[in-house]
Amino acid sequence: MNIGAIFKNLKNKGIKGTYAIYKSRHKSEVVKNIEVIQKRLDLIEKELTFRQIETEIDYLLKIIDNVSCPEIYRSICNTIKEKERKVGYKTYLKRKYVKQVLPTVYNIYKALPIENKMIFMQPRKGLNPSCKYMYDYIASDGTYEPVLFELERDDVPVTLYYKNAVEWVKSLATAKACFVHESNDLMGYLDIREETKIVQLWHGCGVLKKIGLSTADMSNFKSSSAYEEFPEYNKYDIVTIASPELSWVFEEFMGINKDDNIIQATGVSRTDEFFDEQYITRCYDKIHEIIPESENKKIILYAPTYRGVGQERVAPDELNIEKFADALGDEYILIIKHHQTAKNLPEIPDKYKDKFAFDMTRGKGMNINELMTVSDICISDYSSLVFEFALFERPIMFFAYDLEDYIDDRGLYYDFDEITPGPICRTTEEMIDYIKNIDKAFDKQEVVDFKNKFMSSCDGRSTDRIFEFAKS
Repeated sequence: MNIGAIFKNLKNKGIKGTYAIYKSRHKSEVVKNIEVIQKRLDLIEKELTFRQIETEIDYLLKIIDNVSCPEIYRSICNTIKEKERKVGYKTYLKRKYVKQVLPTVYNIYKALPIENKMIFMQPRKGLNPSCKYMYDYIASDGTYEPVLFELERDDVPVTLYYKNAVEWVKSLATAKACFVHESNDLMGYLDIREETKIVQLWHGCGVLKKIGLSTADMSNFKSSSAYEEFPEYNKYDIVTIASPELSWVFEEFMGINKDDNIIQATGVSRTDEFFDEQYITRCYDKIHEIIPESENKKIILYAPTYRGVGQERVAPDELNIEKFADALGDEYILIIKHHQTAKNLPEIPDKYKDKFAFDMTRGKGMNINELMTVSDICISDYSSLVFEFALFERPIMFFAYDLEDYIDDRGLYYDFDEITPGPICRTTEEMIDYIKNIDKAFDKQEVVDFKNKFMSSCDGRSTDRIFEFAKS
């Protein structure tokens, strides 16, 4: 029963009737505070100041803490999100929390002594693969307690996201180190104490498409003034990268001065597991259990990046699965892993779904590191995962059907023709032809040279080096 249905039933059947309907569907659940919720939502519809809207939303958030029905919880959250879309309200919240609330809370709690903990700030739900290896390493070492904070961005109302950030900042104030894996503006105005190290693990080993400050003032991207008001890269003690070759790229898009020695080629923590034979064996055991067909077939991994920006990110839909299956199905299976933030994921035709083609984008039991480990061929486009995959010295293909448009819209740091260690394909047919003739067409040395240039610091001991810095 969604929130709209509840309100309709309230109008037509009253509280008792609504409760009877709900109880019949959810035996042990109780609808709480329905009348109060309705009144509060109605009030927000009126012309209120941002502060008044925030007060009403705060009240609603307290109510949904006691709602045990997931359907009602999600419906109320979505309704609150709609109210938050009032023009200017999110900017009001950001200025209040980033510039005032978070710095004030941090300054209060940093008067306390440093604790034996290293914390991980995840903007969304879950522990990102970019942080998991470091998290497990710290847990096994035992010197510090690893603590995870999930701010649930995009999954909860913005107001609740910032309240989650307050809890994280309280812990940050007494942490020995804080690990992050992407940019965010929450630390922009914090006066980080000297005893705490802010470690940027970053979520990509290399960078092809322009990001961050490199895209400032471009169409559909943030403005320079937005980055100036809400800095995203100004609090790091170290940014860990895969090779000295990439230093200039990170310096440019983060606006970090080379002489500050913040960007360091320590290697990337999460690549260490690629050098672990036991981990590799577990990955193969896992894929064979989840997809039994993989035991007798080679694996093609299709892992493209998204198209669009911000909330408009969508998955590409140009790969012809039917042609792939007809031409390659006897020898291969296809695993698809779209970018985690992409929306509108293309449907696999029923004829091939979970037979030849398997979409493992969300909640399917294997992360991108595990899938790269077991894949014989990787097809991507402008995604940074090709850098990690090069460590295996296996074939890489680039399905860049929209190369010119992508470069015009976004820009790349390197000449795509020169940097790519594999064929650039514009059509499904070109990829099929390459795969059918891969024994002759694949130039392994091209991939090795690419690896040596862009992944030279990834040797299986990156986490050791990063941990030593974090605890120093």
